[in-house]
Amino acid sequence: MNLKHIEAFVQVARAGSVSAAAARLNTTQPAISMRIKDLERSLDIELLDRSRRSVRLTPAGRVFLERAERIHTLTEEALAEFGSDKATAGHIRLGVTETVALTWLPELVSRINGRFPQVAVELDVDLTEGVWNRLNRGDLEVALLPGPIGGPNLQTRSLGMIRYDWMASRSLNIPDGMLTPTDLAAWPIITLSHESNLHDVIEGWFRAHGARPRRIDVCNSLGVVASLTMAGLGIAMLPPSIFAAEQRLMTLTTEPRLSDLEFVAAHPRNMASPLIRSIVDMAENVSTFRRIDPEAE
Repeated sequence: MNLKHIEAFVQVARAGSVSAAAARLNTTQPAISMRIKDLERSLDIELLDRSRRSVRLTPAGRVFLERAERIHTLTEEALAEFGSDKATAGHIRLGVTETVALTWLPELVSRINGRFPQVAVELDVDLTEGVWNRLNRGDLEVALLPGPIGGPNLQTRSLGMIRYDWMASRSLNIPDGMLTPTDLAAWPIITLSHESNLHDVIEGWFRAHGARPRRIDVCNSLGVVASLTMAGLGIAMLPPSIFAAEQRLMTLTTEPRLSDLEFVAAHPRNMASPLIRSIVDMAENVSTFRRIDPEAE
């Protein structure tokens, strides 16, 4: 039994498949299978139930996983404390929503590359629900997405708040002045699809004030929402930090204004390795979203 055997077993247990574990460790499926078999021979027990298509741990495997997780974590902590960041190898699967991708994601990836040059970054850009589901399945190490989210198996950290305003093409000639939800409901609404946190926020805003939009058109890309809005096909809730400089768009004054959205970094508690903690620290540091002042709450 050696550390590579332990690492392979932990990754198979976390990922739920040999192929996913092989991808995480940048190796082949046969190599992972061989490490697991070597580990089972050295322990003289079966760790995996191979009678099913999906990988399941045997009762002995579940008990051993607790020890293996501790060994794996201690190994990573020792490497982080006594080794060099530049020697850390592997890859990190990072799930983000498009708002992050369009703002400070390039700076985050640049910092990861600079500090951990042997760590490959695998990016998954999706709507909130897609990122959330992959995080819960263990397909992601870190997710950067709108909150609030939680659960006993997740650890989160605030990345700040971002403002969204109603915006429209100047070609629509929407009058200046204060606009209510009922006023806005007269125009077609363009927003992200139901899998997005923003879609729920917008529907709730209209519903809370007794307004019903005449039509809501949806797509799965914030950039496309903005493009359709610039073309005068409707109005949209967009972050001015990204789109305010676009001359074809104007910001509408509304009452009440939607609350700012908080974004968080989230990762499974059993994946709190030094590498993951470092990446969450970096995300917090490079985020351009407005910081929450605890004393102001």
